[in-house]
Amino acid sequence: MTSKLFFALVSISVFFISCKGDEKLADSELIEKNVRAFFFMGDTVDVDVTITDTIHDTDLTEMLATVEENIRLIQLDIDTLTIMIDDWAYKAIDFEKNNQLMESKEAKIKSLDYRVKHQQLEFQKAQFSQTSRILLHLKRSIWANIAGFEATVHYQLGEEVNDLEILMDANYTVVD
Repeated sequence: MTSKLFFALVSISVFFISCKGDEKLADSELIEKNVRAFFFMGDTVDVDVTITDTIHDTDLTEMLATVEENIRLIQLDIDTLTIMIDDWAYKAIDFEKNNQLMESKEAKIKSLDYRVKHQQLEFQKAQFSQTSRILLHLKRSIWANIAGFEATVHYQLGEEVNDLEILMDANYTVVD
């Protein structure tokens, strides 16, 4: 009987000791802690984090729809440019066969111009895809119709002063 009582008392005391270690941080402390972790900052750096905007789930849905539409439109442009690049490359070959070297050179230049535009669109598409990935992360962290926060971070390292814009999810985790 006494061993059961002793075991129960030890279990209860261990429970209370372990619960005391899980003190909940205030929102501002959690934000600062997450910002420091994201930027690998020590405790000696003074950091000022200010939330500048709240992103609600309805705003997020609209942003995701816009990004997806932009990706779709860019892909259409990429497909069109691919056809145009091929067309100008075949024209250049035909001009060369007919010994029209000047026209061949102009067709090759036109093809190269379209390739540059093609690469620029591929880069834009990759940027929109990255934005989509970040927005989908926010969508997974929605809490009480809040998807995330935009914030400014101000800190100084020696003579260097930095002001940055960051994006945090609803749990105050920095995502971008």
